[in-house]
Amino acid sequence: MRHLLFVLALLLAACSSQPDGGKLASFDTQEAAAKDGDAPQIAYSYALAYRLAPGTLDAVHRAHLALCRSLTPQRCIVMEDAVTHNPRGDDAGSMRLLVDAQLAGTFGQRLDGRVAEAGGGLQSRRVTAEDVTRQVVDVEARLRAKQALSDRLLKLIRNGGGSVGDLVAAEKAYAEVQQELDAARSLRAELQRRVAMSALTIAYAVIPAGGVWAPVRTAFGQGGDSFAVSAAAAITFVIAATPWLVIVGPAIWLLILGWRRFRRWRANRSRA
Repeated sequence: MRHLLFVLALLLAACSSQPDGGKLASFDTQEAAAKDGDAPQIAYSYALAYRLAPGTLDAVHRAHLALCRSLTPQRCIVMEDAVTHNPRGDDAGSMRLLVDAQLAGTFGQRLDGRVAEAGGGLQSRRVTAEDVTRQVVDVEARLRAKQALSDRLLKLIRNGGGSVGDLVAAEKAYAEVQQELDAARSLRAELQRRVAMSALTIAYAVIPAGGVWAPVRTAFGQGGDSFAVSAAAAITFVIAATPWLVIVGPAIWLLILGWRRFRRWRANRSRA
């Protein structure tokens, strides 16, 4: 029983040491960061949008992939890659990369250079920075607390000396703490990856041939396509309905004729 009370005391101490559901208060985080003297942990993400000349999408796309592969998979990873070719020439594409945060800025400039060589240009650029310092400090403090509790429980299990129930309770508590440790380690690894590797999203849009009036011609073309589709649907309906009109039409006509004759007969009979 004494060991069981000790296990419960350890668990209560671990919970009470982490207010707000296991998260450190803001002043605790700031104080821990000041003591550690660590630099702020910033996760950067970049979004680039390019306008390309007709027929250059594939060449620019291959050049950008080659730039990423030249950095090796440790510094550049292709997470998503898509290219769409449309009959009207308004091709489009997108790419999502993870790039070494220390190289992301110069890497973006190299991407711009490949687009400029193909006669295209940068349409928009957006850089987003997220400060994850507090999350990093929080997860590190949680790991230290859970690891200390795990060591105490493991020592208690190895020493034994209690009843079977006490040992079962201690082993159950140890397993729960290990699960929490694994979750905290996964979160720490994710935060480290976000800081070390910047997310870079690229969007490609091809300017259709024909200059500024190309969108107007495209709109007329799409309108013509819509009209053709509607006309085709109407023709299909007429063709499909014609056999039924041939069969059902005479039957309906006979019913109407018979109803009129019946009403005329009733009218004549009522007069008689």
